[in-house]
Amino acid sequence: FILITLGDNKLSNKKVAVIMSVYISDQLPNIKLAVNSILQQEYINIVLYIYLDGPLDNDVEQYMRFIDERFSSILLIKNKFNKGLACALNALIDEVMSNENICYIARMDSDDISRPERISRQVKFLEENQVDVVGGYCREFGSTFSLNKKMVPLEHHEIVKFSITRCPLIHPTVMFRREVFISKSVRYPESTKFTEDMALWFLMLSKGFKFANIPQVLLDYRLSEDTVKRRKGLDKCISEVKLRTKYMFLLKEVSLYNIVIIS
Repeated sequence: FILITLGDNKLSNKKVAVIMSVYISDQLPNIKLAVNSILQQEYINIVLYIYLDGPLDNDVEQYMRFIDERFSSILLIKNKFNKGLACALNALIDEVMSNENICYIARMDSDDISRPERISRQVKFLEENQVDVVGGYCREFGSTFSLNKKMVPLEHHEIVKFSITRCPLIHPTVMFRREVFISKSVRYPESTKFTEDMALWFLMLSKGFKFANIPQVLLDYRLSEDTVKRRKGLDKCISEVKLRTKYMFLLKEVSLYNIVIIS
């Protein structure tokens, strides 16, 4: 592995934690690409926190030991049993919050690829704008229905409106201010059948946090042909309708259009 610095950054004194979870279904070649994309960021003041969520394949275990020994900027957290993504991310957030030097927390999935400029652009945006969470566009790949550029709403008021019917942020592109998680009440909901990221967005929107997206592709997002199938299911559908209905009222976004779409 080669640690590549693509340029100096005036904001590099702002330490960024990148949080990523790995579990047994994750494939080693994809994990390597994801990890390298963080190691090769233009932004140099990054600590990569990786949660090992239960037993892993031997080749993944060996790779994790290698990068743990090779890079001081990578920290591993191990759990004996698989607890799921929401629990893993909350454990990572708690660990990051114990380090007072961390200013920002970025998400990363173990099978996606961050563009080299991703972290530097998001830190710059948060430094210059009064928002708490920032995401961005992505390029999808790996399936016949992948989009060359997946776009999401940019400004907070657009994101609020969009959230009632669709997910307004691409989860692995997101960066948070540290202050978002000072309260223990702001964590990924672990009991919902709904997707953990959308449940968190609704929770944060209801608490008044401000959101934005950068109109640039920040990440290559891996899909597979069965991605849509895995996202469906009766329990999840019922949970989604209930949650969206609840927040349609809480966020004062009641409209005939929204009622029809989420029903």
